[in-house]
Formats: sequence, C-alpha cells, structure tokens
Amino acid sequence: MKNNGQSNRPPIWRSLTLRMFALVILPLTLLSMVIAIGSIIAHEREMRLHLSEEAWKIATDPILEFTLIAPLVLIPPLLLTVGALWFATKQIVQPLQELESKAAALAWGDFEAIKESVGGISEVQHLQMELAEMSRKVQAAQNGLRDYIGVITSAQEDERSRLARELHDDTIQAVIALKQRVQLAQKSVKDQHGRQSLNELETLAEQTIENLRRLTRALRPIYLEDLGLVTALDMLARETSQNSHLVVDFQKSGEERRLSREVELSLYRIAQEALNNVVKHSKATHADLKINFDDLEIQMEMTDNGNGFVVPKSPTEFALNGHFGLLGIHERADLIGARLEIESALGKGSRLKVVLSEAEV
Repeated sequence: MKNNGQSNRPPIWRSLTLRMFALVILPLTLLSMVIAIGSIIAHEREMRLHLSEEAWKIATDPILEFTLIAPLVLIPPLLLTVGALWFATKQIVQPLQELESKAAALAWGDFEAIKESVGGISEVQHLQMELAEMSRKVQAAQNGLRDYIGVITSAQEDERSRLARELHDDTIQAVIALKQRVQLAQKSVKDQHGRQSLNELETLAEQTIENLRRLTRALRPIYLEDLGLVTALDMLARETSQNSHLVVDFQKSGEERRLSREVELSLYRIAQEALNNVVKHSKATHADLKINFDDLEIQMEMTDNGNGFVVPKSPTEFALNGHFGLLGIHERADLIGARLEIESALGKGSRLKVVLSEAEV
C-alpha cells in the first residue's frame, strides 16, 4: 500500500448506481424494446398468412396497431434516463470522486491540490471552496505547529549533543581510568583467583566503554559532522548489522554532495528511526538502505523483508495506531520540505522513501 497523498479512488464504473443501471435496468429495457418490436413484426406476419382479406383489414385497424406499438413509448424515457445518467456522471459523480482524491491528498499535507477546480454542479464547487478555505486555516495552524516542532527538535538535538559530550568527557574517561587501574592492579596480584577476578573486571570495563561509545555515536553522530551523510549512513548500517539480528546493506548512487546541517541531520535521524523500527517490530532479517543523488532531487529509501503492517490512511492516525516512530519520521520529513512515501502490507515487508527536491536543500 502506498501512502503519499494519492487516493486509491475507484474507477467511475465502481459506483453502485451506475453498475445497477448498466447491468440490470438498461439491458432489461433494451430487451423489452426488442421483444416488443419483434412481437409486432411476427404478429403482422402471422396474421397476413392466416387471415382473410376482410379479417386482415380489421386486424390492421390503426387503434389496434397502436396498442401493439405502445411499448415503444419506453424509448423517450430510456433516452431521458441515459441523458440524466450522463449528466450525473459528468457533473456530480466524477467531480465528487476528484474531490475525494484531493481531500486525501490534503490529509497528507498537499494544500495546493485542493485549489485545482474539479468542476461539476454549483453545490460541488461550493463544497470545494469550503474545503479550500478550511485547508488554508489548517495550513496556517500547521505552519505555526511546524515552527514549534522545529524549535523542540533543535532543542532535542542540542540536549543530545550535551549528553554525548558529558558521556565522552566524563563517564567514558572515568571508565578508561578504572580500566587502567585494574591493569596496574593485575601486576601486583599474585593470587590466581584474584587475577581472574581482575581480568573479568577489565573485560566488563571494556564492554562498558564500547557501549558508552556506541551510545555517544547514537546521540551525536560524529561521522555526520566530520565526513558527511553518506559515510554516516554507511556506519549506521554497519553498526545496526553488528548489534542486531538485522543485516543491513547500504548503497549510494549519484555524485555525493554536502547538504545543509539541518537536512543531513534530519535524513540521518529518519534512517536511524526507520532501522530502529525494523529491528524492534518487523522481525525482518534483511534490509536495504539506499541514497541517490541527482540534479533535481535526493532520494533516500529503505526496504525490509519483515512482517509488514497496515499503513494508516493519513498522518493523523499515526499516533492513534501507536506508530510513534512513523510520526517522528513524518515530522522530520515535513520540517525539511521532503515528501514521504510509505508502502507496506501484512506479510510483505515495508518500503519507506524520502524525496527531497534540490530547491529544498
């Protein structure tokens, strides 16, 4: 299932009323007309063969013949029905379906789609005008909320950087000093049991140092700051493969170029959160992380072979359905003006794609 603001609108002939008319009413009416005309022709032919001249004149009396062709009066109502159906289809059904598609796009943040006229009768046009006015108010409110979320996100990143520095400058250094003291103590201890205990303590200190360094890199991606997005994503894929059951392959295509700090950090956090979701929830064994640079846009995509999920119809349902990771991904993509596409189905894995135009970089 693909959710990128496009509605899965059914074809025009999926309408129940149109199907009833096309499959039942119209065929029955045409059959009745054929039977009526055929009956008249067959009736006159049989009477001409079996009746005398005098009886034939009585049988062909205008009033009697009129009663035979009376079913043909169904033709004008049929033509009127066809015309009304055509009018309803062109002026009501199709405009409403177009409006439904634009309303679905509006739910995914496409505020421009609702402004394109769908035509139709005045009531449909009035409904579109009301939706356009509502979208304008929602967009204004969303812009204020986006600024607020941007400030919160920036503060969150600053706090992460502060914690990472404290862990690196204080906690990790303290554990390193502890490890060195253990190594010095090993030289003075002669007892085999004591030396074994100190060896275990040294191993524990080494594991703690490594865990703290991994946590520090997660809080503050130093590869991103020093070497750029591609190297940071490559290291993220490697570390995820080393520390979980998930094998992640990273691929880069196109000519790499540095982006603004905000864009690179947002794309990195999106990939990080997406991989965390796969590790925690999807039961996948393999994932592909790709980034493509071209002249017009930058595309980052991640796919997995996990158990998949039912994608909410709009971002407003992310939190209601417990998809808080997807909600965070959507907010980060929205902050940098990127388009988010999510495809998934139960038992068929998932695909997440972020598309960022060159104008937004």
